[in-house]
Amino acid sequence: MKRCSGERGTAMVAALVILFAMTAGAVIWLARDVDTSVSNRSTASSVAFQAARTGAQQVRAESLRGGGERVVLDGAAARERGEETARLLLAEYHATGTVGCVVSDVNLVVCTVVIAGSRGAADATGSGAARAETGP
Repeated sequence: MKRCSGERGTAMVAALVILFAMTAGAVIWLARDVDTSVSNRSTASSVAFQAARTGAQQVRAESLRGGGERVVLDGAAARERGEETARLLLAEYHATGTVGCVVSDVNLVVCTVVIAGSRGAADATGSGAARAETGP
């Protein structure tokens, strides 16, 4: 009886090795792609919140001096500072995207950040809101 005399099963083993290698490669690629997508969404939300917070700090001084109940924002300054902050943060994260800030009430700033997807990933959108209020 000769051992290892045939090529039986060699093709099957080679096919299984190739199948497992391709499957492992696909799983690694998918995990990296999902991780990038989740990271971009988290970054977009964080940047949008910080931009809104910066915008909400642009208060008109006269609204505080009069002892009034409501704080009034300088709308143009709030939008400008919020968008500037978002652009600076996106640059720090090495991300590209678009930014939009809106003063929807006299003391509420809402910012939206869209980070452009890379390597075929979808764009990630995040939004944040901040309200200027007086303390007790």
